[in-house]
Amino acid sequence: MKSQLKRHFSLLLAVLLVLTMIPVSTIKVSAKAATATTAAKQTAKKADKKTTKKKMKKKTKKTQKAKKQRTVFIAAGHQQRGISSTERLAPGSSRRKAKLTSGTAGVRTHIPEYKTNLAIAKATKKELKKRGYKVIMLRTTNNCPLSNQQRTKKANKSGADIHICIHCNASEASAQGPLVCVPGSSRYVGKKIFNSSRKLGSCLLSSVAKAVNKRSHGTIRSDYYTTINWAKIPTMILECGFLTNSTEDRQLNSVSYQKKLAKGIADGVDKYFK
Repeated sequence: MKSQLKRHFSLLLAVLLVLTMIPVSTIKVSAKAATATTAAKQTAKKADKKTTKKKMKKKTKKTQKAKKQRTVFIAAGHQQRGISSTERLAPGSSRRKAKLTSGTAGVRTHIPEYKTNLAIAKATKKELKKRGYKVIMLRTTNNCPLSNQQRTKKANKSGADIHICIHCNASEASAQGPLVCVPGSSRYVGKKIFNSSRKLGSCLLSSVAKAVNKRSHGTIRSDYYTTINWAKIPTMILECGFLTNSTEDRQLNSVSYQKKLAKGIADGVDKYFK
């Protein structure tokens, strides 16, 4: 029993001796190192959070910038004088049509369509620019001696994302409301432009009809339009209303109604790019 106590006592003394040999400075250094490691981890976490926030802000700015860089080519239909000589209807087609017509005129106001088209195009440009879009105008005056084929080729080369042709319609006196013309098939424009042009037409038709609070006159799907057949970017024709309807003629030539049309067109463009 005594020998066992002696052995335990000797072991305890040995442990105490070893502990007394460890310098106090070493213990302090270890404590400091642990504290420094914790602080470093916290700093790293904060830095990571800042980096993530910066990346998020950068991404948001890039997204906003990308939206602002969308470009819309607006072609106000017709001009002061038509061009009676002919051109090919479509690539590879032997069929020919007049290069350009002068359009119709208001049954009540007697304002020629080419003037009304330009007024609506200018209002649309203003509305689209307010929303951050870049806008390229085919014409800003009533003299633009380019054929329909040449106009579309200009839009194709402009770097624009979409091509909107603004027109006004003519029919029986009771006809009213907006309508759109889109490709009838992918024969001339290819499948991609065919699908995107139809989508663009659908977006604009619903938005414009809503903006002017009228029932749409529908969609014409046809390969008869030179303007559409030569397209290499999404292209459609918007007939804003009927100048042969006395009430709608007056509306189409009023600034307030033109602003409504411009809002509807811009809403349709927003919808298309969503």
